[in-house]
Amino acid sequence: MSEINIDWKGHVKKYQTAMEELNLDFCVLTRVKSIIYLSGCFVPWKSYIFLPREGSGDPTLYTVLLDVERVKAEGQLKTEGWGPIKGFFWEKKIQKEAKKTGVYNPKESPPRIGVELGVDICVTGQMLNYTEAELLKKVFPGCKLVDFNEKTERIQFIKEPEEIAMLRKASKITDIGQETVKNVLMERSEGKMFTENEIAGIGTLAMRKAGSNYEWTFTGNQEIGSGYRAAWTFNGCTPATNKKVKEGESLLVDLHSEYGCYLGDLSHNYILGKCPPELKVFNDVYEQLCYSLIDNMYPGNSFEDCYQEVRKVAERAGYANDLFFGIGHGIGCIGNESWPVVIPQKDWGSMIFEENMVEIAAIVFNRPGLGGLRLESPTLVTNKGAEVLPKTPFEVDYI
Repeated sequence: MSEINIDWKGHVKKYQTAMEELNLDFCVLTRVKSIIYLSGCFVPWKSYIFLPREGSGDPTLYTVLLDVERVKAEGQLKTEGWGPIKGFFWEKKIQKEAKKTGVYNPKESPPRIGVELGVDICVTGQMLNYTEAELLKKVFPGCKLVDFNEKTERIQFIKEPEEIAMLRKASKITDIGQETVKNVLMERSEGKMFTENEIAGIGTLAMRKAGSNYEWTFTGNQEIGSGYRAAWTFNGCTPATNKKVKEGESLLVDLHSEYGCYLGDLSHNYILGKCPPELKVFNDVYEQLCYSLIDNMYPGNSFEDCYQEVRKVAERAGYANDLFFGIGHGIGCIGNESWPVVIPQKDWGSMIFEENMVEIAAIVFNRPGLGGLRLESPTLVTNKGAEVLPKTPFEVDYI
């Protein structure tokens, strides 16, 4: 466990307050970000939280039988096991608990149940699926399933001081990973070239030694891309391979840490040996894009206006088509790795940066045949502007 104390019971209170606003009898929560946020524990299996309205009893976490004792020991919620065998079906257990706590009576009006609906771009999202919805309707006949997902997102959007402290720690760990990778690259013997997988292992070991427990991303743990693998159009996913890094090509090192259930995500860029002049110009523009993004992450600025200011930098340099239109994504506890996405669209562009939100400042800047660079860095929005949590510079490292 972390030395930083998170008010997990306070998180439950936030959810129950939101439940009152929607007039819910109880929630059945399936999203990883809700399960981690309320339990304070790493829960990797398909799980469910039964959360009754305030004053009706304690929440219960149902996770797969084989992991119950660990979750009981490390988590904050009452925990029971479920499994795909008679007597252990999760929906039957929730029905029993709903009756026990008095939030469901078959002889009274059907319950209003909060559930998390929608589509998450991350496969770890775990929105309620069709089969699960049908099982709930079967054990709670006539029930009304009410989408709670917007509440989930807003509750976790603004970070508490303790959460920010945890994110700082996770970011410090990724700094250590990048520093170790850089040192190993600098000290390599003449002619020695590493594979992407070797670089991933170097960063992982360093971060594990520094206290990271989990390479959380579902996109291949540490993402290492070099040469053509870093330069695909709009390339934001580079799971490491056995490709050897060559001199004079882009080397993208994207490291991920986890500390106390909170996440670190830090991407940095390197060139080994002599850098081609055209790639050096491209890299210089990338650095300008990074600073423009940070300058425009301030309270009250809209996502649309932020994006347009960053794009102007690329346009003036003649690289507008090489900049990906997404320039940020969410970060927080495990499972909180998408919402909100900073993009200039109808659904997102009008959103504004708010004080104490932590967003991954992201620049994806790629030109096939030339090179590719990526910025990902957790950034705290303050009343004085943006504070980048990691200390690793934006500038490309030439080694």
